[in-house]
Amino acid sequence: MSGTNFGSNPSLKQLAYDNLKQRIISGELKPGYRLREEDLSAEMSISRAPIREALNMLERDGFTTIVPRKGALVSEVLKEDIRYIWEMRALLEPYAARLSTDQIPEEKIGEVKKKLQKVFDHPDDLAQYVNSDLEVHQMLVDYLQNRFLKSTLENMKAHSLRIRWAAEYDNEETQTSIVEAATQEHMEIVHALEKRDEALVYQVVKRHLENGAERLLGANYVNYGG
Repeated sequence: MSGTNFGSNPSLKQLAYDNLKQRIISGELKPGYRLREEDLSAEMSISRAPIREALNMLERDGFTTIVPRKGALVSEVLKEDIRYIWEMRALLEPYAARLSTDQIPEEKIGEVKKKLQKVFDHPDDLAQYVNSDLEVHQMLVDYLQNRFLKSTLENMKAHSLRIRWAAEYDNEETQTSIVEAATQEHMEIVHALEKRDEALVYQVVKRHLENGAERLLGANYVNYGG
């Protein structure tokens, strides 16, 4: 007999996926945290079936690990994850930026430039820095016509944010120096975009990503697993 499969409801499955993914990225759900289907079901007021599907999706995307007899755990952050993710970003994001150079409106570039200047004026305002950082990198992706490249970069962005919340934003001693260095590099990207110089845009974005990887790999206070 045919009937409605509550767990296959894509809206419920996606709701659970989006909710858990955001909480993992932001650090609310720490590496190693056990994700119990029954607890999540009660919390979200939905059945366990879409929760189970969402956990499988999160494992596919690298955010959870399903362990026999334990269930789903939030995946650990490994140093090799930083190397692999930033290696991929250094390969793809400069290329994406070069493709976007002539597509980004002047108004958008000017808007981002103003936000970066505010960060220089108030480097202790972490929320403002985070917003400007996201704006710069999102600007390089938003105007891409290649939807496959855009999708790949969006997935890497989610993993990047998770790692950086652990590494950069939880350590006040190095926070200001990271903010100032990264914002200077962001401004160099904006200046290259203003010139509509594709080769320069490619170069400064690549250098920024390489520097970012070095900053993160040098952060021995990160709560790495493994």
